[in-house]
Amino acid sequence: MKFSNEIKVGITIIAATAIFILGVRYFEDLPLFNSTYDLAVEFNNAGGLIAGNIVRVNGVAVGSVGDVFISEETGKVIAQFHVDRGIPVTEGSYAKVAGFDALGVVRLDLFLGPSDAPRVPEGGYVEGRSAGDLMADLSASAPDMIEGVDEVLDQLGGVLTEANTLLATPESELRQTLQAAQGSVEQIESLLRDERDRIAGILANIDSVTSDLDNAMGPEGAAVSELMDTLNATLDTLNEDLERFGETNDQLQDVLRKINEGEGTLGLLINDDSMYHRMDSTLSALNSLMADFQENPGRYLKEMKLVDLF
Repeated sequence: MKFSNEIKVGITIIAATAIFILGVRYFEDLPLFNSTYDLAVEFNNAGGLIAGNIVRVNGVAVGSVGDVFISEETGKVIAQFHVDRGIPVTEGSYAKVAGFDALGVVRLDLFLGPSDAPRVPEGGYVEGRSAGDLMADLSASAPDMIEGVDEVLDQLGGVLTEANTLLATPESELRQTLQAAQGSVEQIESLLRDERDRIAGILANIDSVTSDLDNAMGPEGAAVSELMDTLNATLDTLNEDLERFGETNDQLQDVLRKINEGEGTLGLLINDDSMYHRMDSTLSALNSLMADFQENPGRYLKEMKLVDLF
């Protein structure tokens, strides 16, 4: 089937138009096949915003700026833009111009309103809020900054001049302080030179003590481990001795209790006063008998015979 030249030309024009439209939508960061709807925003200052700048929501490109012009009625800047129809631009939404005008990187940031609010109608306006221009703010504050830097430099120059004056005057406190510090440093250097051998010996002794300690500990601390085992065994023996001492103490307490309560011979002897008196009386009588025996031995020996004695 052959087509006439007119049909071929028409198909070519239609295809070229479709490709052009799709290309424009692609370069404007618009969805290729989804529909969009137009909105507008009003600013006092466009901040370098031009047609073709992208529109972003939460950092995501959702459309582009279609036209930017000055309103004849209000003298303000009107920016018309279109966004993906799936974006819920509700009442309460607002837009800001962001980016750096000096670098030519400008965009329109769209901040969405409450999700339950009514949607802004086609061709409606959203609130425009001004955004600070960093470069403009820096340019405006540059004179004050330069003036402040000049004052700091003047003060620094005065301080350096005064310091030079003090350093050049031998009687100044700064000069004397620096001289004293220099003398102290020289004394320290002299002391270090004089005591260099002694310091080296001390370091060598420390190294020797460290080596001896390592040798005493043995490989991987075997000597220390053995010492700890011996100490643990000694502590266990001491605990056993303390337990036996506790038992002995309990028994001694029981014996003392019985003595105090008058149980047994020793208890009766300690607690019975009559036995003490009887023993005292017996000892007195025995003393009298011995004294009488020494004075009158014949009284006791006259009846004794030699055979009885041996």
